[in-house]
Amino acid sequence: MSVPAALPPDSPPPHPLRLHPRVLTGYGSLLGALMVAIGVGWALLAGDEGPGVWFPRERWLADLLLGALVGAGFAAAAWGLFGRVPALRRIERRLVALLDMAALRPHHAVIFGLLAGVPEEILFRGALQPTLGLLVTSLVFGALHAVTLAYFVYAGVAGMLLGALALWRGALWAPIAAHTMIDVIMFALLIRRWRTGTRAQESRSAAP
Repeated sequence: MSVPAALPPDSPPPHPLRLHPRVLTGYGSLLGALMVAIGVGWALLAGDEGPGVWFPRERWLADLLLGALVGAGFAAAAWGLFGRVPALRRIERRLVALLDMAALRPHHAVIFGLLAGVPEEILFRGALQPTLGLLVTSLVFGALHAVTLAYFVYAGVAGMLLGALALWRGALWAPIAAHTMIDVIMFALLIRRWRTGTRAQESRSAAP
């Protein structure tokens, strides 16, 4: 789950080995396929109803809309938080140092959001949560995202929200929509802020 914030003007210069969006999409697709396979296998071995109840035909559209609204609200709150908490801003610096920001376009935000939202929800909320419970699954979710302690806390809280949505709605439509919306919005805001900061720096450099 990606959580960018504002790019500070004193951030480090671009690194020649930054990941291009095509590379990240390839890795994300392979990892996503692996998570789906593990999730389906876990559900079958655990004797859960599994895929048969993850995506019911009833109220799927309402659940998607509900999840999208919840995800948008969470992303707005997270964006403001990441702009104010130094420990969280360091996560953004790592992300910017990793990605080829100049090659990112708005549609990449949608791709990355789907690559994270769909398989992670199938694995964590669909397969693991019925066996491990909401709290343990959320802690595992946070631990696997724990590039820093602050991000562990953030991801754990997000996992609780997504898990609660899955329990409430009894399906994965809402948590998938929420997870995807969070990542799409955060990536889109990151791209916008990076471009704005880059243009400002270029204008200052060109000024006599």
